Amino acid sequence: MPGSNKTERNRKLKSNRDAGIGDENGRLPTRVKDAGIIMLCNVCKSELKCTKTNTELKRHALGKHGKADYEECFPGAEKHAAALLVKVTKGGVAPGGKTGPSSNITKAEKKKKAAAGLDDLLGAGLSSKPSKKKGK
Repeated sequence: MPGSNKTERNRKLKSNRDAGIGDENGRLPTRVKDAGIIMLCNVCKSELKCTKTNTELKRHALGKHGKADYEECFPGAEKHAAALLVKVTKGGVAPGGKTGPSSNITKAEKKKKAAAGLDDLLGAGLSSKPSKKKGK
């Protein structure tokens, strides 16, 4: 009976540790996530994670302190977000992981395109002549 995926992964990690590859757990550097940047609010001293869009920081500043500008609560957050965004899009890959001509299409444009395709299908189905029904 073959081993499970977990067993295979543990075997690889052990071989990596024995060979001196990766960190102390045997994980390869490309698969080890960096610790997130934690920002401290200057007003209430609560800790929040800095992301590429900073939605939590914006929501906190507006909801808790009534400030539309979250830079007053979290100075330097915009700079960290820009660095994270550059890191995510490094190599010309869009944040969704897609490359090519369809990577620049917004969600609204995709919905409109899909709806147009469905309308074409619906129109094609309705344009055919209705079949004559025979009575029983």
